[in-house]
Amino acid sequence: MAPRALVWQWVAEPRAWSTWNPKIEDIVPLVPDAPHAGWRFRIAYRLRKKKQLAEAELIEFVPNERLVCRTVGGDLNPGGWIKETYELQADEDTTVLTHAVDLEHSKMPYVSRFAVVFLANVFNSDGSLGHVRNLKSLMEDGVPPPTIGTGAPNGSPVPPPKI
Repeated sequence: MAPRALVWQWVAEPRAWSTWNPKIEDIVPLVPDAPHAGWRFRIAYRLRKKKQLAEAELIEFVPNERLVCRTVGGDLNPGGWIKETYELQADEDTTVLTHAVDLEHSKMPYVSRFAVVFLANVFNSDGSLGHVRNLKSLMEDGVPPPTIGTGAPNGSPVPPPKI
């Protein structure tokens, strides 16, 4: 129940993803610019109680429509990468946000990829779990979205990148 432009403000600012995705611990941009196609950053996240460090790049950035992120590193096999896609589709007074994870190039064994997809679908078949649900709750609670380019609500300053 939110306009597409509001949902986009949350999705399009990786520096604020940790606000709604509890697996993300930190995002450090490699350049201070506002996010755009080609924007690169380091990401620290926790999977299976283990901290992962990776690098990511926004390979598609279509305002109010689509953001695609390619991530390498973490516990992926060398040369492997994953692709995450956030897509927004607006209806009269609602926005549907879909999140897809493509493991095709992850270099994970086929059985492992199948297990990840199967378990995710079983444990989230009603859509009640996950970070997209957290994002919905933030918007429903009236939390102000980040201002693109700062990563902070209402455009408040963000510390300089840690290098």
